[in-house]
Amino acid sequence: MRHAKYTLILIFFLLSSCASIRPAEQITVITHPDGPLFVGDQVSFEVLAPAVTDDKTGSIEVTFNGQELGSAGFAPFGIGSRNQATLWWVWDTHELKPGSYTLTFTRLPDNTTWTESFPLHPADQVPSPEPDAHWVSTTTVCCNLYYITGTAAERDIATLSREADEQSAVVSTQMGTSLSKRMDIVFMSRVVGHGGFTGSSIYVSYLDDNYIGNDMSILFHHEFIHFYDSELGGDYLPTMLQEGLAVYLTGGHFKPEPLGPRAAALLDLGSYIPLTTIADDFYNQQHDIAYLEAGALVNYLVETYGWNAFNEFYRTIPAPESQTVSAVLDTALEDHFGLSFADLETAYLAYLQSQPVTQDERSDLQLTIAFFDTVRRYQEALDPSAYFLTAWLPDGSGMRQRGIVADFLRHSERWDNRLLESLLIRSNRELFSRDYINSERTLRWTNWLLNIITP
Repeated sequence: MRHAKYTLILIFFLLSSCASIRPAEQITVITHPDGPLFVGDQVSFEVLAPAVTDDKTGSIEVTFNGQELGSAGFAPFGIGSRNQATLWWVWDTHELKPGSYTLTFTRLPDNTTWTESFPLHPADQVPSPEPDAHWVSTTTVCCNLYYITGTAAERDIATLSREADEQSAVVSTQMGTSLSKRMDIVFMSRVVGHGGFTGSSIYVSYLDDNYIGNDMSILFHHEFIHFYDSELGGDYLPTMLQEGLAVYLTGGHFKPEPLGPRAAALLDLGSYIPLTTIADDFYNQQHDIAYLEAGALVNYLVETYGWNAFNEFYRTIPAPESQTVSAVLDTALEDHFGLSFADLETAYLAYLQSQPVTQDERSDLQLTIAFFDTVRRYQEALDPSAYFLTAWLPDGSGMRQRGIVADFLRHSERWDNRLLESLLIRSNRELFSRDYINSERTLRWTNWLLNIITP
């Protein structure tokens, strides 16, 4: 009887333990802001579930000390449509003391429950420029500029204001329109994605140690094209043509570049991606190739048919009805120019094959692709909040209302982050100064270290 009693007690404890353990292979919890949490943080949670799961119709609830903090349903997140429940700023830690705290997560509707522990560090240890940093703004002809005190953006706001107005004026002329309201530009003091995102507001990375190495005139121009483009609108604006238009009117992606010869170099390198593939799944293709091909395609269409004809075609593409993007484009091209999507690609390839390509262009393009592939590899492995497909990009208006700055200030700053980012900065400078030999050497070292750190 004694052994049976102990056996029942052991089974009870095992079952109790299992009920509160998160199935690691199914659920991942990510906290924001990045890095250690401090007393005073307003904490958000990303709860990740597998891509193929019933959780797509489920939700997550989080509680602390018996009180519900918030809940959110699983939904596609970011450009990459990662399946997750996103709980924005649900845990306010202002009234807490330093220490470790346990929160309970419940997955609905199956009521799977588990706990997670989170250490809170003292508020007086929060990294600079916190805790005094706060949001401020300035207004220019084109824009409302929002930035955080104590940052590079505050230091350089006069220069940034002039550059924004200059680029907006150029875009207005290019697009043949003016805006009925100012654009909101939010400056992030950390790298997110490739440095720029445009929705109802424009978000740009601006910091001294920017391993993307953004040229602000190029970045502003590209993102402003997206904003003006969305204001002009259309029945359906395919991503390939949206991004192609921005690259074409900016005169390059990350820097000024001859789009025709540059895209032609892809043929020499064996890196060309069929247009149907790019049109149907743009963001999941090799990033730099997709943008270059799209930009060169718009360049070709404008050269061949003229701006007005291209713009009329672009603004009147019908919305898909259970069709692929390439099928929609096929119909629109037939209606406007009397050729199929396949015919267009044949003509486009002939155009590329007629372009002069230098060895410098091939070397530069090959290294550019390798550099930004390494950036994305680094982000995905060691700075996932910055990875463009699932970037952590909170609403700027909500952050300002809540007085939150940490989400756009903090990022991972372990020794491996600092080492790899310093190498990326070096390689970027060498690449953009056309020092290809040293840029390639630095990039090899960077990838060698990534192989060791993230096998």
